Amino acid sequence: MAGLGLLAGCESTTPKQETAEPFLFRSLDLRQQDAQGRPAWSLTSPEARYDIDKRLAKARQPRGLIYRNGQPHYDIRANGGTVLNNGEVIQLEGAVVVTLLGPDPVQIHADQLRWIPRRDLMEIDRRPWASDHRSRLRAESARFYVLQDRLELRGKPQLQQWATATKGRANPVGVGPADLVLTATSATWHPRTGVLVATGPVQGNHQEANRSGQTLRASALGGNLRQQRLALEAPVQVVDPSRKAVLEAQRTVWDLAARRLSSDLPFRARMDRLQVRGDRLSINLDNQTVAITQACQLLQPGEQLQAQQCLWHWPNGQIRAQGSVVVRRQANQQITRADQLQGRIGTNGLAVFSSPGARVQSQVTLPPAGANSPGAAGSQRAPRPQAAPPVTF
Repeated sequence: MAGLGLLAGCESTTPKQETAEPFLFRSLDLRQQDAQGRPAWSLTSPEARYDIDKRLAKARQPRGLIYRNGQPHYDIRANGGTVLNNGEVIQLEGAVVVTLLGPDPVQIHADQLRWIPRRDLMEIDRRPWASDHRSRLRAESARFYVLQDRLELRGKPQLQQWATATKGRANPVGVGPADLVLTATSATWHPRTGVLVATGPVQGNHQEANRSGQTLRASALGGNLRQQRLALEAPVQVVDPSRKAVLEAQRTVWDLAARRLSSDLPFRARMDRLQVRGDRLSINLDNQTVAITQACQLLQPGEQLQAQQCLWHWPNGQIRAQGSVVVRRQANQQITRADQLQGRIGTNGLAVFSSPGARVQSQVTLPPAGANSPGAAGSQRAPRPQAAPPVTF
């Protein structure tokens, strides 16, 4: 049961008027216990004004604690607060900060917060945002169910992610532009466990150092911010204008710490004039490589390549295909087979492959004898040319 502790008495006497002025107390101490007699929550203030008739207390610099299993779990601070009905409702105002205590703290910020202890609820309708040392979540409004560890973000919730500090180029959260920004329709985050679920459509932007970024789209978003993993739900699209590249994929996992995107489901992509397909994909943002680790297909005008795996390096445009490589060219119906081929994306956006030092097998179908002779096309009596057998070398 809540109790209001008034320490050291009042500093002013009640004037001889019909309406009593608020009492000024040196401190405020409000506490609540759970069913087992353990502390549930508390609110203290170095100074408060109490209106007896309205059962209302105005507190300066209030500080609160919310307990879990009798142990401090959340710390609450604000510039000011209003306590109604001895703690039924507590409204905190001015630089409100709710901090999850522990070795990996999380903070929830607001300009104003309405706390209803008996409902285990905090309502935030003025600039709510939450952060850890990696990410920031913001929205137009929020509801926080404290003991359920559930923060519901409504009104264009946005996730901002800064590069992991171990990469050596990271800014602290909130300093400089975020590396990744994703916006959803609604989102639910569990600060203690890190689980995040957001409904779509999801849109965002990923910014790389010293170059233009990529835009992202997905139907929904999930993952765990403490584990630094996000899951973009199908259909997923990533557009990179500077590389004339578009990726269309199914469920894609973004490992924020390793700076890697991966998908174990079929995908397709277009890079300038080159089309790419595969059954498994991994993109390493640090070394700027794309690995197609299963059923790689590269298609371009007049030519297509199939291989078990392909590796493409963005900066120099080099491509390596390996494992049962087959290249089919329309010209002369040429078929080339090899264990490995190397190539490069040219300025025209097409790939050129070669096999220096490696053994290859090629098969070429020559045009029919006389097919290109001057009289062959106009003579109706000329015998039908016979196709030459394929030549293998």
